[in-house]
Amino acid sequence: MTIPADGIERLIYFVDARIAQLNLSKEEVARRGGPSRDTLAKIRGRHDQRTPAVGTLLRLDQSLGWQPGSSAATLLGGKPLSLTARRRKHSSRHDAARPLTETEVLRRLTDQLRDEIVRLEGAREAVDIRIGKLRGIYDNIVAELDIDDQLIADYDDTGNPNAAAG
Repeated sequence: MTIPADGIERLIYFVDARIAQLNLSKEEVARRGGPSRDTLAKIRGRHDQRTPAVGTLLRLDQSLGWQPGSSAATLLGGKPLSLTARRRKHSSRHDAARPLTETEVLRRLTDQLRDEIVRLEGAREAVDIRIGKLRGIYDNIVAELDIDDQLIADYDDTGNPNAAAG
C-alpha cells in the first residue's frame, strides 16, 4: 500500500503499522492510555478530514510509544518518532526519556510545513512549464485553422487565382 501524503489516512496508516509492530489489540491501546476502540473507529471513519482533538493525538502518541507531537506531525506529512529513536541519538538514558518541548514540536511541524511548501512550489513550476508548452501547441493549432480572408479573396471558387490579381 502506498503511504498517503497527509491527513487522516496517513495517520491511520502509521497507527495501524505501529499497532501491528507492537502486536497490540485496540483494547490494549486504550489500556495504555490511548483512545478507546470507538474513538479509533471514529478517526478511521472520518471523510471530512477534520483533525482529531489534540488530546486524542497526544493519547495516541503516549499509547504507541511515540514522542509527543508525532501524531500531529504525521497528519501534516511527517513520520512519527518513537521514544526509543530519541535514545539512540543521546548517550544519557536520562535525556532519552525527556519528552519533546513545545518549541521542538512547533519547530518540527513548521519545518515539515516549509518542506511541503517547497515541494509544491517545485511541482507548480513544473506545471507552469507544461502549461506554457501546451499554450504553444494550442497557438500553433489555432494559427493552422485560422482562415486567411485575403488568401480566399485571391482565389475564385475553382481554386484558380483571380484574373484581377495577376
